[in-house]
Amino acid sequence: MNADDTAFGPDARDDGGRQTWDGYFLDLARATATRATCLRRKHGAVIVADRRIVATGYNGAPSGHPHCMDGACPRALSDSPQGHDYSQCIAIHAEANALLFSTPNDRLNASLYCTGAPCFGCAKLIANSGLGEVVASGGRYDGWDDTREFLLTSGVRVRLLDGLDQPMLDLHAPSEVRDPA
Repeated sequence: MNADDTAFGPDARDDGGRQTWDGYFLDLARATATRATCLRRKHGAVIVADRRIVATGYNGAPSGHPHCMDGACPRALSDSPQGHDYSQCIAIHAEANALLFSTPNDRLNASLYCTGAPCFGCAKLIANSGLGEVVASGGRYDGWDDTREFLLTSGVRVRLLDGLDQPMLDLHAPSEVRDPA
């Protein structure tokens, strides 16, 4: 494990004083989130393989469909509380969009950096995608522990860099090369 795997936060630096790779890629995910068209939350995701950006994604309406910010989302127009009534939501999540814009070979054992802990629906996509790791900043929610355990059981390493836990190598996830088939 190197210093990049243990330092977290936007100001974390490596031994040379440079921003850590985790911080760098999480900052890119936050920048990607600025493109989101959802009125309720702005999320971004970046898929990285061997420190190279493979794909990005942000949450919003499908291509060609009017955006949430244009009044096209019934959920955004409702008074539904956060975390409920997603059946009315037209947005595709950031993680799903990043997966859609990458190839299976690009994803094999790659890392997905995202601005919040993935929902269970995205966790199922991640588990079957060939990704080797999810690195998220903040955004714990009710049910996150079950989603995290699902990812670990599926062989995906999980690091939630929110400062509440000391990030560490998760010994539940296998370290060998994963084949999603």
